[in-house]
Amino acid sequence: MKKQKVLITLFVGSLVLPNLIWAGFSGYFNTENNENRELASFPQVSLASLGDFPSQFEAFYKDHVPFKNALVNFNNFIDTEFFQTTKIGDVVIGEDNWLFYLPSKDGENAMADYQKTNVYSLEQSAEIAAKIEKVRDWFLDNGVGQFHYYVAPSKETIYSEYMPDKPEVIGVGDSRMETFARYMKENSDVEFDFLADYLEKYSEKYQLFRKYDTHMNNLGGYITNEKIVEDLTGECLPIGAIQVMMGTNPCRGDLSRMIGRYKELDDDREYGLDHFHDGVRYKVKKEKNEGGEEILKVFKSNSSNEKTLMVIGDSFRLRLEKYMPYRYQKTVFVRIDDFNQELLEKYMPDDVILITVERDQRYMENLDSYIIQAEEG
Repeated sequence: MKKQKVLITLFVGSLVLPNLIWAGFSGYFNTENNENRELASFPQVSLASLGDFPSQFEAFYKDHVPFKNALVNFNNFIDTEFFQTTKIGDVVIGEDNWLFYLPSKDGENAMADYQKTNVYSLEQSAEIAAKIEKVRDWFLDNGVGQFHYYVAPSKETIYSEYMPDKPEVIGVGDSRMETFARYMKENSDVEFDFLADYLEKYSEKYQLFRKYDTHMNNLGGYITNEKIVEDLTGECLPIGAIQVMMGTNPCRGDLSRMIGRYKELDDDREYGLDHFHDGVRYKVKKEKNEGGEEILKVFKSNSSNEKTLMVIGDSFRLRLEKYMPYRYQKTVFVRIDDFNQELLEKYMPDDVILITVERDQRYMENLDSYIIQAEEG
């Protein structure tokens, strides 16, 4: 009986004590959101939602359990250092600690992309192409002179040599995006470009992606930018014509944070670029919604190109913000989820480009609902 009381006391203490300590000292621990998603919020309590409360509270508690980040970081340290684990959650750990983001979920299945198990059928390609053509025509009908759609490759597409032996590539032949890009080239007059082949030419000489992040570095952003500028204006300033400098501060990233190695993985460096577009200067204005979230950025410069460009896209559009404003007198950057027809009417761009990343299938497959929703709504 005494033993049972001791066990019960220890069990209750294990549940209560961490929460009490956390309540008093949580400010001294890392509580950042290290996951690539929004954490669950505390559920609303009402008679109507009472039945859903237990599951919602469980999701909330799992996301906010005391000492969560410290425990996750310690577990990941054990996995990587002692058991040589090559996958933690959605992050794959490759050669020389290169990190890759390969989620497996609806709408963003990078693992299937890499393993080539989700290649589009001819019918699927035709359906998606029709939606892109519909969007292109919609922009042209609304006064846009040029429309181009670019798909940025995922990091593992360009730097597959750093991927571990597992996961294995299962499919044979072209990937999903390679298959679709070929379909577009052969069957559509939309200016559509999967940038993998173009960037591949530079990847052996230059490091184009951040080692511990999902995104391109400054070099990759500049090379991508000048490819787009040449398509739109016929002009290009090659990377070899400007000065490239290696930075000194560590270039950390979202992926190292996701596996709890943000401070430890510090050998990557960002690049600095100089001596391009001398004499051109720009100013930026940020616009936010009622909730304080940034909707778009508007750049104005003294470029000789008097046109206005609108860049619509996912987070990969941010890689162009450092360089594209030198090429247009007005450049508007907007997240694809925030785009609406009012923005188009307000800024009246001469040219529009769309850029999304290879792994995120949602935008390309449903482009008409993201872009033309304002008119139909």
